[in-house]
Amino acid sequence: DWGISRQRYWGTPIPIIYCQTCGTVPVPEADLPVMLPKDVPFTGKGASPLAQSEQFVKTQCPKCKGPGRRETDTMDTFVDSSWYFLRYCSPHDTTRPVDPEKADRWMAVDQYIGGIEHAVLHLLYARFFTKAVRDLGLVKVDGPFTSLLTQGMVCKETYRCEEHGWLFPSELIGGEKSGWRCAHCSRPVERGRVEKMSKSKKNIVDPEHLIATYGADTARLFSLFAAPPEKDLEWSDEGVEGAFRFLGRVWRLVHDLSPLIGQQQVAGGAPVASKREQDLRRLTHRTIRKVTDDIEHEFQFNTAIAALMEFVNGLYKFAAGTKGTDQPGEVAALREAVSALLVLLTPFAPHIAEELWAETGHTTTLARQPWPRYEEALLREAVLTILLSRAALGPCRRAAPLSGAFRRRSPADSAVGTLAHRGAQPAATPPPPATQEPPAGLQETREHSSCPGEGGYWRWASL
Repeated sequence: DWGISRQRYWGTPIPIIYCQTCGTVPVPEADLPVMLPKDVPFTGKGASPLAQSEQFVKTQCPKCKGPGRRETDTMDTFVDSSWYFLRYCSPHDTTRPVDPEKADRWMAVDQYIGGIEHAVLHLLYARFFTKAVRDLGLVKVDGPFTSLLTQGMVCKETYRCEEHGWLFPSELIGGEKSGWRCAHCSRPVERGRVEKMSKSKKNIVDPEHLIATYGADTARLFSLFAAPPEKDLEWSDEGVEGAFRFLGRVWRLVHDLSPLIGQQQVAGGAPVASKREQDLRRLTHRTIRKVTDDIEHEFQFNTAIAALMEFVNGLYKFAAGTKGTDQPGEVAALREAVSALLVLLTPFAPHIAEELWAETGHTTTLARQPWPRYEEALLREAVLTILLSRAALGPCRRAAPLSGAFRRRSPADSAVGTLAHRGAQPAATPPPPATQEPPAGLQETREHSSCPGEGGYWRWASL
């Protein structure tokens, strides 16, 4: 059972006429749909606006032709919102609600994004409607949505004064060390738990103040970076400032490099020779792949932004060693990297990215640029395969980048020797001795191995 009647104007009219002689009479199919009148008064008093329109209410009984009165309740909003995706397939069709051919072409929806509360309301109704329309022969699809992403809530701590109740953050004085007090009475306030932002509990952030202080890009970047989309996000003023500082680093980097990379138009894909250039292009294309995968396939915007932060760090290091325009290969690699950075940054901080795009000499808008594609060949790293031996387990093979080094965990383990290398000549210096710790500057990471009995025992340090 579903009680679908509502006392609202913006709804589907219930096609029923009440007659004192005939009782409840459905509107004939030839007279459907019942159209909403446009001259109803909106009083805000709680009564149905349709009930106030005598021109709409007074009608003729379809059976006896005597006086009748229309039903003034309209249908629940879910009756309207439970099949909109089918209508999207043919929005301009004026003869039927759904074009079967177009619905079969576009349905089902690839990705649905909505709050967890939809799981027991909208998603249930949408599934019901789709199956009902399928049973009527209008569409062939069995279900409306293929994949679901439920986003988390934005949360913040709450503050309450005994006299003045819930307080906005702007109604607090003091600080973390001295303690928060009510700005109205100077009494200490009770700091509540972190929970979903709510107007009633006043634990909200004024977006106008936030944008006026830090800009819209900062608010957008922090919201996407602070947590994975499916997790709750705890609002942090320090986090907002961190996002603001990062955008400042991007601005200074591109602003300082724009005279250099805007002077000569060398193709971004031009052949490069030096190790510095190769390393920068590899970093660029790795970042393109990472950000693309995180956005398109994983919906992990926070890790995509983290990859951009690492990219900016790498660009600062590279720029510090760039000698100038007498190194055309370096300039070409740098131009390619900066262009990729700005395009990749656009979904998260479109305003600053557009400004910097123009500053680097581009005359077309960044919003119309194609998404960058990574080159698989530039992602490959020279690999050295080493035969490893562990006491009583026998040898097994491991592969590591030539930019890395193996070390053993105990005297029972030994590096037997080099079996093969591919992609480049091995480094002139051999790997560190078995008992030596990784050289300074190497970051040690644990890696699972498929070697029999190894079980992640070995670790390697990457440059």
